[in-house]
Amino acid sequence: MGGVLVVDDEQSMRRSLIIALQTWGYDASEASGGDQALQLISQGLFDVIITDLIMDGMDGLELLDRIKNISPSTDVVLMSGFGTIDRAVTTIKKGAVEFLVKPFPLDHLEVVLQRIFDQRKMRATLKHLKAVLADQYPFEDIVAVSPKMRETLKKAAAIANTQAPALILGESGSGKELVAIAIHHLSDRAEKPFVPVNCGAFPETLLDSELFGHAKGAFTGAIYTKRGLIEEADEGTLFLDEIGEAPAALQVRLLRFLDNGRFRRIGETRELSSDVRIIAATNRPLEKDLEQSKFRQDLFYRLAVTVIEIPPLRERPEDIRALSQRFLQIYSKRQQKEGLRIHPRVYQLFMKYAWPGNVREMENTIEHAVIMTDGPEIGLKDLPPKFHESSGERGFTMDEDISLASLEKKYILSVLERTGGNKKRASDILQISRTTLISRLKNYDKQ
Repeated sequence: MGGVLVVDDEQSMRRSLIIALQTWGYDASEASGGDQALQLISQGLFDVIITDLIMDGMDGLELLDRIKNISPSTDVVLMSGFGTIDRAVTTIKKGAVEFLVKPFPLDHLEVVLQRIFDQRKMRATLKHLKAVLADQYPFEDIVAVSPKMRETLKKAAAIANTQAPALILGESGSGKELVAIAIHHLSDRAEKPFVPVNCGAFPETLLDSELFGHAKGAFTGAIYTKRGLIEEADEGTLFLDEIGEAPAALQVRLLRFLDNGRFRRIGETRELSSDVRIIAATNRPLEKDLEQSKFRQDLFYRLAVTVIEIPPLRERPEDIRALSQRFLQIYSKRQQKEGLRIHPRVYQLFMKYAWPGNVREMENTIEHAVIMTDGPEIGLKDLPPKFHESSGERGFTMDEDISLASLEKKYILSVLERTGGNKKRASDILQISRTTLISRLKNYDKQ
């Protein structure tokens, strides 16, 4: 069974609990105070710690705080001979799973421990299921058909349950925030806030205030005390998009927060703390910024404990068709045009296109096409003008003086090209039989 540590400065209480725990089959250890307990915890993690509230030296609440910093997954039971509702509420708020009033029946403790270990087993099972699902298909909101993207998401799933900062690298529109959200939802912080902030969207002074908050009167216009996003993200994840745009002064403050989890609001001297996991992202080549001293080297290495690189869309062509279908489904439903299809020629053009704006550009392209099409199928004519230019095709035009026979030939070949060489569909559009169409094409070949 699991490991349990008993912390109490009364030897008789410790010994009676140790004997009971060993009788129930637990691997039990003891400590006479907070300092000794922390030493044992540093040597090996315990599943559950049972500690007295009032002890000489470090009391139970301080020990609880220290335990949660060292080993957040460890469950703590506090006990005291001076039990009040207020004390019980305080301990539970600080992260204890149970508050026991001495003296308590040993069979009650046995029931409490059984419940705690049942819940731990359930959490471990859910974590395992998450990991299995993540390995098979890590993030349901992200299309990943290509080997490159699947490898990227596999790495993201692997770091989800760590507490270390992460740095996501990728071009604009490649899906950095989606990956950050998915990491958050796969982590132990999933039920807590995910707070995104774009570092390039605020002036320097305003960004400082947004992140760290400010006191009333700290600067002109600060008419009330404001909590920063770091406080709002407590126990959750703070996503710093475009971290390369962060000004130098803010980089210093971020580094200090990453080192010890403490910060001050602008205009205050009192230090606050927040338990936040930082995920940063950038589309900038930070290595160049490091060389030019535009980005702090120490902050870079602090953020880059784990690095996730998202490949641009042009390097994962296997995802293009699947992404097109995903966005077609979304926007055809939104525009009440369910059942729309994408013409094969459009897919061919998509595969040749460089997609400088990556997934975001594809999403905008499909939305545009869905709005513009007036038929059951999205064709080249429904795409934004840049695609007409990149295709190098003029299609069927009537701006030349040509004979009727030449005009007919040009139109038939244009329709055939638009249908991707599908003679049945081309003959339906031309309202002639397939046999007649084939006959005309043979004649054109002889000309």
